[in-house]
Amino acid sequence: MDHFGHGSGTAKARRLPTGFPGLPITAWIPAFAGMTAGIALRTTLLTLLLALLASPVLAGDVALVTNQSDETLSLIDLDAMQSVATIDIGGAPAGIAVSPDGAHAYVTSPEGKYLSIIDIDARAVEARIALAGGPLGVAAHPDGIHVLVADWFEHRLFVVDVAARKITATIPVGKSPSGIAVSRDGALIVSADRDDDQISLINGKTFKPLGTIKVGVRPFGVTLNDDASRAYTADVGSNTLSVVDLATRAVIASIPTGERPYAVALAQGKGFTTDQYAGTLTVFDLETHDVLATLESGEYPEGIATDGRFVYVANWFDNQLAKFDAVTLERVAEAETGDGPRAFGLFIARQ
Repeated sequence: MDHFGHGSGTAKARRLPTGFPGLPITAWIPAFAGMTAGIALRTTLLTLLLALLASPVLAGDVALVTNQSDETLSLIDLDAMQSVATIDIGGAPAGIAVSPDGAHAYVTSPEGKYLSIIDIDARAVEARIALAGGPLGVAAHPDGIHVLVADWFEHRLFVVDVAARKITATIPVGKSPSGIAVSRDGALIVSADRDDDQISLINGKTFKPLGTIKVGVRPFGVTLNDDASRAYTADVGSNTLSVVDLATRAVIASIPTGERPYAVALAQGKGFTTDQYAGTLTVFDLETHDVLATLESGEYPEGIATDGRFVYVANWFDNQLAKFDAVTLERVAEAETGDGPRAFGLFIARQ
């Protein structure tokens, strides 16, 4: 079965947080040495200060990158393009989603069979919810209560109440569901059913199936545009991207991509697919569906997400998150991740 565990890049040393710029820790210690309070108080305060210096507060947007090979989650400051924390997850983490308020992340562990709830500010696993089968794709519902998880083995979606920490419903879909997308108003859920060459449509309020639409061969990632009028699937078996009109429930374009497209992001009137085997991004026009460019991404690009201006790509074999300008199409920066970054889902938390 594809993508539960496939190859690994060269391991790299983790980058440690460096504290506040321009304020070395040696400048702080003398102030504590002169305090008249007791030794215990000085020790406690110094310990707290050291912890603060080692964990700088995230002032800007952050990327949360699942690293499947070393079973961690990297937190990357997108302004500095620098890793600021690493959280142990376990279970070969793959899928990632972020809560509507940006406070929590949700990570699937296919081999561990659980969903981890991450407190982003605390940089810690807050809870784990056991799931059966093979949890892979994940999406956060805009209601802030529910998270959808694709079960690859049993061809269903779990509806998880993250406050109650339990599964409240299951939704039947096609074979080997992978990516999941939810409309901004929460009215529509779409799953990419890889081994049925289709997407499943689900009512986002009742969690009842609405129907299916055939797309290209083996769709893996799926993305909705802002008004949920169109769905875009990365079809790994046909090296195409399918554009689906959801009003007519028909494929209106099939766009050629590089070899083995994995996931899709939309920004600045353009679509971007990660082409795993080609090591490229295919860029296309959202209106004309013409291919505009093919960009060198890195080795084995997988997860892709956007903040509206920039597009961020997880390159599996490079252990790297690459940053592209969605207007100029230039590669502008890179950040080191853990080993085997996948970041399958919407992995940017807005601060």
